[in-house]
Amino acid sequence: MTSRERMLVSLQGGEPDHIPCSFMLFHNLWNTCHSKRAYIEKQVALGLDAYVPVGHLEHSLHPDALSHEWIEQHGKEVVFCRRIDTSAGPLTSRIVQRNGWPKNHPLPLFDDWVIPRSEKFLVDCEQDLEKVRYLFGPFRDEHIKALQTQAQEADNIAREHNLLQVGGWQALVSPGVSVDYGVMGADALSWLSGYIPVMELALTRPDIIKEYLNIIHSWNLKQIELFLDSTNADLIIRRGWYETCEFWTPFAFKTMIAPTLQKEAALVHQAGKLYGYIITSAFLPVLDDIVNSGVDVLIGIDPEEGKGTKLSAVKNRFREKGKALWGGVSGAMTVELGTKKETEEAVLTALEILGEGGGFILSPVDNVRENTEKAWENTHTFIHTWKLYGK
Repeated sequence: MTSRERMLVSLQGGEPDHIPCSFMLFHNLWNTCHSKRAYIEKQVALGLDAYVPVGHLEHSLHPDALSHEWIEQHGKEVVFCRRIDTSAGPLTSRIVQRNGWPKNHPLPLFDDWVIPRSEKFLVDCEQDLEKVRYLFGPFRDEHIKALQTQAQEADNIAREHNLLQVGGWQALVSPGVSVDYGVMGADALSWLSGYIPVMELALTRPDIIKEYLNIIHSWNLKQIELFLDSTNADLIIRRGWYETCEFWTPFAFKTMIAPTLQKEAALVHQAGKLYGYIITSAFLPVLDDIVNSGVDVLIGIDPEEGKGTKLSAVKNRFREKGKALWGGVSGAMTVELGTKKETEEAVLTALEILGEGGGFILSPVDNVRENTEKAWENTHTFIHTWKLYGK
C-alpha cells in the first residue's frame, strides 16, 4: 500500500497493511525546515505517513468594511487599537500588549493570544451581530488564484510521494508562521467576543448565538466549496478546539453546533471526499452527536489532557459506525515531558485499544513543539515503537 492508500483506508474505518502514523502538528520539525516540501520530505524520511496541506485561503473583510489600526501608549502600557467601519456601524477592539505580543500591525482577527489580552473585544454579541457579516467578505479572485497555485505545488509533492492531501485547515504557511483559522465554528466566536459572553448567551439567549454560528457556517460552506473546486484535497478538516463541553452544554452542542457539522459533512461527501473534525477534550457527552453528524474522523483523541476521554468507549462507538480516530498519545504530557518508557507504553496502549479493527491513525495530540533533547528522544521512541508494533 502507498501512504495515501493506507491513510484513506484508515479514514474510512478499514484495516490497512499497518496502522499509519501521521503527526497532526510537528512544530519542532517544522522549525528546522525552509519550505513545505522540506517539511513533508523530512517526515517521509522518518517513515511517517505525512499529509500535504493543499494551501491557505486568505481571509478578507467585506468590500464595504474599512479597517483602521493604531497604537496608544499609557505609561508603560501599550494598547493596540482597531476600528472596523461597516454600513451597520463600527466595531472596535483594544488589545493590551503582554510579553511582547502583539508586536506590530496588522492585528490578527483570529488568534488564541487575542483572548487574554483583550481589554475590549471586537464583537459584542448582543449589539453587533449585523456588523459581524462584514468581517467575512467574499473570497477575492487573487486569493483563489493563490490557493490554486499552492494546491498545484501540494499536488506535485503528494503525487511524488503518494501522500494524502488535506484542505480546510492549514496549520502552517511559512516557517515560523502559524495560521490556525480556516474551516471553523465556535472558535471564531471565542476570538471575536471572548469565552464568557458567548457561553452566557448560549444559555440565556441561544437565538443570538445560533445566528452568530450560522454566519460563520455560511462562510465555511463557501470556503469548503472552494477547497473542493480548486484543490485535490482528500480530506476537509474543521477545527473545533473551543466546541467542547468545557464551553458548551450538550444541549447547546446538539442544537447549535451539530447541525452545522452535518451540513458541512454533507457538502464534502457530495464531492466524494472525507470530512474530519478536530476536537481534543471533553467531547464524550456529545460523542453520539459527532458520530451522527457525518464526521468521518475525529482528530485529537488525547488520553492525558483530553478531559473525560475514555479510549475504549470512544473506539467502540466509532468502530460501530465505521468511523476513524486520529491521535492516541498526549504530545505535551507524554512526548514532551514524559520518559522514554512512558512514551513507549502510551504508544502501545493507543495501538492496542484504538488500533483494534482498523480505523485508526496514530499521532501525538496536538503537537510536538518543544525543541529539547527529551522531546526529540521521546519523538524517536514514539516512531520506533510504532514501527515495531504498528502491524
